[in-house]
Amino acid sequence: MKRLLLLLLTLLLAPLAASADSPAVRVEAEGFAMVAGPGDRDAARRRAVSDALLAAALAAGADVSGHTAVNRGIVTSDVAIVRSVGRILRHRILSETLSGATWRVRIEALVGEGPGPLCPVRTLIVTAYPATLAVDPHAPAWSGELARTIAERLVERLALHPAASLSRVAERRPTRLGRGGEAFDYQSLTQGSVRLPANGHGFLPTIRLRRVAGPRLELALELKLVAADGTASVQQFVRRVPLPRPSLLGDLSVLVQPQREALASALLEGSDRALDALFDRAGCEPASARLVAAGGLLEVPVGQANGLTPGSLAFTADGGSTEILEIVALRSGSARLRPLDPTRPPAAFAGRRVQFVETGR
Repeated sequence: MKRLLLLLLTLLLAPLAASADSPAVRVEAEGFAMVAGPGDRDAARRRAVSDALLAAALAAGADVSGHTAVNRGIVTSDVAIVRSVGRILRHRILSETLSGATWRVRIEALVGEGPGPLCPVRTLIVTAYPATLAVDPHAPAWSGELARTIAERLVERLALHPAASLSRVAERRPTRLGRGGEAFDYQSLTQGSVRLPANGHGFLPTIRLRRVAGPRLELALELKLVAADGTASVQQFVRRVPLPRPSLLGDLSVLVQPQREALASALLEGSDRALDALFDRAGCEPASARLVAAGGLLEVPVGQANGLTPGSLAFTADGGSTEILEIVALRSGSARLRPLDPTRPPAAFAGRRVQFVETGR
């Protein structure tokens, strides 16, 4: 209950609160932690940072529920569950001091309500799958070749985005992106797996070309980014350009590479903003995963390749009580964690979803 009183005091003393009129506010918060022993200094600092981050998140509000058990008029248990409403959009450490065995960390944080993004940008491990091509039968005969050129330009563009790390360009799409999607896939057995890794995202564009009045050629793009857990975000883009004038070569003139590249560039003008918006949105969301019990600890299928560091902290993000875990082992594509609260058994967290925030060290 002591921690609950501290958190509620933080709410009462917070100078500003996020609201519909003020979706994000800047707050300062302090966190404290005790060093338990000679090897606990760095972990204690992370606990102090997490203490400050949680206090800052709660400055936007909290849902508090309780359960009290009474036996013959005597309270036998009193449990309070605190779930923060605020989200840390970004933060910076103002000061950190170690006095005796106590860390004191002061942070400044931008706090918003609801499911807003947590920045800075993280790394998205991207597999580019073949584009779905849909060409109107009334479009010029060279439209299919043009669509393939557009697909190549899209992959080149996504590889330049700071949030994207293009791991491979797959030759085909999997049967489905979820787990076990290739279990009975004959192509996977004979041609190799194209399954999306557990810490990756799949880029699946759809390219539609059709002839419209003018005469003009219309490009309609559906840019889809799918995470390994099946969650997806989509960005749309439509552009029309005049059809090329007839030449001595007729329709064959557009099959010549310079003309095809020029037409592809004209159709894709402005699409970079749509592609960037897709990756900006996904790259600015916190790395998240579901916890799995593993050898007395908890494991997630995201790791160093996704931007996690030994100083990253995990916050439960599934609508239940807000609890914090720290990384004890970090690999490229996975991490092992334990609860910061030593009284909480790791097995109690199995199946819960967490989101990560960087503490700066």
